[in-house]
Amino acid sequence: MKYFKILLTYLTIFAIGHTLSCNKYLDKKSSNGTVTPTSLADLQGLLDDANNVMNRGVTPILGEASSDDFFILQSVYDSRKTTEQDFYIWKRTPYQFPNDWSKSYAPVFSANFSLEYLTKIERTAANSSAWDQVKGSAFFYRAYNFLNLLWNHSKAYDTETSKTDLGIALRLGADFNDPSQRSSVEEGYQRVIADTKAAIPLLPIKPTHPFRPSQWAAYALLARAYLSMRIYDSASHYASLALEISDSLIDFKGLSANSAKPIIEFNTETIFYTDMYTYVSTLGRGLIDTTLYSSYHDDDLRKVIYFRVNGNYYSFKGSYSITGFFSGLATDEIFLIQAECLARQGNTSGALASLNKLLKTRWNTKFTPLQAESSQEALVLILKERRKELIFRGLRWIDIKRLNKEGSGIDLKRYINSTEFILKANDDYFALPLPTDIIQQTSMPQNP
Repeated sequence: MKYFKILLTYLTIFAIGHTLSCNKYLDKKSSNGTVTPTSLADLQGLLDDANNVMNRGVTPILGEASSDDFFILQSVYDSRKTTEQDFYIWKRTPYQFPNDWSKSYAPVFSANFSLEYLTKIERTAANSSAWDQVKGSAFFYRAYNFLNLLWNHSKAYDTETSKTDLGIALRLGADFNDPSQRSSVEEGYQRVIADTKAAIPLLPIKPTHPFRPSQWAAYALLARAYLSMRIYDSASHYASLALEISDSLIDFKGLSANSAKPIIEFNTETIFYTDMYTYVSTLGRGLIDTTLYSSYHDDDLRKVIYFRVNGNYYSFKGSYSITGFFSGLATDEIFLIQAECLARQGNTSGALASLNKLLKTRWNTKFTPLQAESSQEALVLILKERRKELIFRGLRWIDIKRLNKEGSGIDLKRYINSTEFILKANDDYFALPLPTDIIQQTSMPQNP
């Protein structure tokens, strides 16, 4: 069967619902013709299909849209579609779109297809670099998207319950006739780790373009994964490996606060580029939580680089993407992972050194390094800065979930028509419901 016919059938099964773009950042053969992959170049072209398949507009948005960094006005709430209204107030109702689940499985299919077809192409001395790039990239893409799915549709990792908590469908082959079954959370995270580690020796140290995976990205992804599992020694280890490759940061003093998009795309901090599926318009029209905004010091340049005036409130403009909300891997996030893990390990001076190296690039010339008398005091500072630095990155939802496992007791609140809606810490809804059509087609159990 032709590849494109397979892909169309697969995406129909998973209810993608719109045509895939064939624009690529490399000048490769279009994948929207009836072309059967016959070479490494064809497989690489498949994995390079950045727009709407592998990189742009592909990562989940419902977790970010359900988090507490923004709010919407009553008029915006009243004008939204029912599904968006329901997610905004954490109301569990049947839905089909927006379909983060299907969006995330499209690159998984491309990865699985590439891994399977690669077995038909002999690895030789002449093609070893290209062959390894395809295999390593496929492993990385599968792990990257599995982790996003786990963060959104499963409970936070807990060593006491992970073997029985519902995870995701770990689809490891390209045959869409194979039934989907939900694995455990434990199996899901172990697959993410195994795939990412398998990718490392196959990938180049740094990418030719941020759309492509690399060892740098794999180390950063492992740091992300282990942090979300609360395995802090491993998260610290891989964060350090990523920063050894490059610890470059943007100096915000060189950015224009008056610009509508002050931060350029593919900037020096970008390790691996993705951005979110932008179907949820409430997030795009969201206003910044007023308490969060007021937490930025007047000498903190993020206050003018990240935000713009919007009536009586502020909106976000500080994405590392020119088309949506950046959700990829970047060095600022890795510095914060390193800082948090060092603090949790009792290394106060090391934690503050990592944090202050980042903050020095975010403040004006009046910056004074932060100090703390204990590792716990340093941890409080780091977590505050993590929230302020990584706003609208697709990270807040999993941060709330994992921090509540640490006893933070973060409850979320919304106010609509003078009614208060509350999502209590560790509520089952933090594992977002799966789309109704996926449940109907696969008979997988829905989240409670």
